[in-house]
Amino acid sequence: MFQMIGVELCFSVILFSWFFFMFIMLVYLCMNNFCLLFSWELMNCMSSSVDFDLAIDWMSCSFSALVCFISGCVMIFSVSYMKGDNKLLRFSLMVMLFVLSMNLLIFIPSLISLLLGWDGLGLVSFCLVIYYQNNKSLAAGMLTVLMNRVGDCFILGGISMIIILGHWNMLCLWEFQGFMYANLFIMIAGMTKSAQIPFSSWLPAAMAAPTPVSALVHSSTLVTAGVFLFIRFFKYLSHYYWFSIFMVYISILTTIMSGICALYEYDMKKIVALSTLSQLGVMMMSLGLGLPMLALFHLYTHAMFKALLFMCSGNIIHCFSGKQDVRQIKNVSNVLPLTSMFLNISNMALCGLPFLAGFYSKDLIIEGLISGNFNMLTFILGSFGVCLTILYSVRFSFYIVWCNESSECYTNINDNDMNMIFPMSMLFMGALWGGFVFQNLFCLFSVEFFLPLLMKLIVPFLIIMSLLFSFGFWDKGFISMKIGKLNYINSSMWFLSSFICYPSLMSFKLVSNSSLKIVDMGWFEMMGGQGIFNINKLILKILEHWLMLSFNCYMIVFLVMILYF
Repeated sequence: MFQMIGVELCFSVILFSWFFFMFIMLVYLCMNNFCLLFSWELMNCMSSSVDFDLAIDWMSCSFSALVCFISGCVMIFSVSYMKGDNKLLRFSLMVMLFVLSMNLLIFIPSLISLLLGWDGLGLVSFCLVIYYQNNKSLAAGMLTVLMNRVGDCFILGGISMIIILGHWNMLCLWEFQGFMYANLFIMIAGMTKSAQIPFSSWLPAAMAAPTPVSALVHSSTLVTAGVFLFIRFFKYLSHYYWFSIFMVYISILTTIMSGICALYEYDMKKIVALSTLSQLGVMMMSLGLGLPMLALFHLYTHAMFKALLFMCSGNIIHCFSGKQDVRQIKNVSNVLPLTSMFLNISNMALCGLPFLAGFYSKDLIIEGLISGNFNMLTFILGSFGVCLTILYSVRFSFYIVWCNESSECYTNINDNDMNMIFPMSMLFMGALWGGFVFQNLFCLFSVEFFLPLLMKLIVPFLIIMSLLFSFGFWDKGFISMKIGKLNYINSSMWFLSSFICYPSLMSFKLVSNSSLKIVDMGWFEMMGGQGIFNINKLILKILEHWLMLSFNCYMIVFLVMILYF
């Protein structure tokens, strides 16, 4: 049946069916204003019980519906993009396992059972990053899985601390003596999964995966897992004053770093990945401002236009014979008009232009920053991060869409492939109307900030001025961003890989080698296998010696007795 219908189409039907089921559940739960909680006790030891819990509320149902909708679009997109792949069934099964892990993360409120989805995302993402099986993919996969392992270790530390409560249900925790350290560990775990500074270097490296996987990872699955964990734990994290201060400044620094690095990048997929990192910083900034529902709102709207942006990039890469360098791809607006339109709309939604999906959430978050209890420097840095988003988005469109210079002749490039146009059209509707629909569907997303008129006009003024500046800056031959050492520094993401990843990995390697030689091959050998063997050998030699003496004594006595009688 898979060969006749197509494995991707079969899985996309399953995903869209689950999407419709979750949408019906969402409407039912919202109309009746309640949630469902299922709990199965797996084991009970002393005063602690390990439960498998499922929480079905409006948040989990809406997020699961969004993930399955985007995953279904990605599976249809993969029909043409992955055409000719010999291991298509393996690819589709890994994507489905990835979606299953994300759904487990969404529905499970127990911190110890959450490891099913948390570790599942990390391991399956490693398999997808190394899908093409070359040295570059392997290096990117190892960087991805090892940086995510840091977060796994911290979440295990949080689990070991919360054991004092006797349960791990995130919905009904209470404060104890080490609860602050448990929250700190969970916060670091969420930062590693969402690639905040200093754990940001693995996100562009994960672009070694196929483009459909990148569209899924960067829109609604892997990188949003940390944000979703923060939203679940927000009522506990918000008790600590250091959380809001720390998250606001870390998120603003992440946004500025990713925006500046995107201006120096020429790889198409890495530019889009850095834009994802920038928007993750905006979500984390919303959490630091004490606005978790706005972070979830921006997560939903961002998922729509970011999946569309990755699919447009994937279609361009597919049509231009696998080229990803923006300097080698020109004249796209003439040969791929529909893809160019979708790309421009998704870029405008990313910039937060009025009445597109990104405007409804991003505008509110910036207004929350304006009305927050922070100093002028924080506001200037946050506004600078927003302006950088418009700069690299316009640069991206200038290089790919609006440049008519082309040194190569491409034939048979068109927008006639319905397997690519149909999913992009569905996500295009989400990029257009997603913010309006979500804001009117959920009253929690309709946050109002009362500001003076001049402060209300700050955000539109920033958008308009950034657009004018970017059009003037990138026109006239595309001014190159090569200014001495800045090009080298920003193209390497501020040396995060050199200063954070490789030294930490080398230190872990030295510690593991020394522990191997001292512990495993040293004390454990002397006190374990080899030691027990040597002790048993010595005891047997002594016993053998005394047995021979005893045997000789017995023989002498026996002979003497025989002679006597």
